[in-house]
Amino acid sequence: MPLSRLSSPFLSGTNRVTLHMLQLLIALVPAVIAIVYFFGSSVLITMALAIVVALLAEALMLALRNRPLKPFLTDGSAIVTAVLLAIALPPLAPWWLTTIGILFAIIFAKHLYGGLGYNPFNPAMVAYVLLLISFPLEMTTWLPVSVLSEHPLDLASVFNIIFSGQLPSGLGIDTISGATPLDAMKTQIGLLQIPSQIIHQPLFGLFGGKG
Repeated sequence: MPLSRLSSPFLSGTNRVTLHMLQLLIALVPAVIAIVYFFGSSVLITMALAIVVALLAEALMLALRNRPLKPFLTDGSAIVTAVLLAIALPPLAPWWLTTIGILFAIIFAKHLYGGLGYNPFNPAMVAYVLLLISFPLEMTTWLPVSVLSEHPLDLASVFNIIFSGQLPSGLGIDTISGATPLDAMKTQIGLLQIPSQIIHQPLFGLFGGKG
């Protein structure tokens, strides 16, 4: 009498990939709310762009691999990747930075390894590392919260910054040089200088520190 061979898993739960992804998105809601509170609606625009690009890239790769579109596009994994990368990017990151990151995450960090479940690394974080190495200036350009509170940006200004790179009057210098004093402080401390001496340099003055 032939014996039937069974393979694991022998127990199956009710959770599926879509449910797991939905739970993860729900868990990210507090973080998204906090980022929007401090940095404004630009985060939502970056997130929407990332989601659209992620779904298009996912559909393209599924078509190239002759895989069915609906089951994989609706499992939520591409959306999770987009949201994770979007909240890790600077709030006013240019559109091309988001696009490059998402394309690399979906195409190379996910589908190159065989798709969901086969990738050894988190696609969003792989893309983040790529962007940080390739575009260090854009990845470290953050508008300070204090600047945003003094100069709140309307929706039109946010779109203009993200898609054209044009900054409103009075924000250009602060944006470009916002990290300069901190970088200078770090360098000088590495040269064994003490903070009380460093802050007397022109860079940290009332005029020089502004730009």
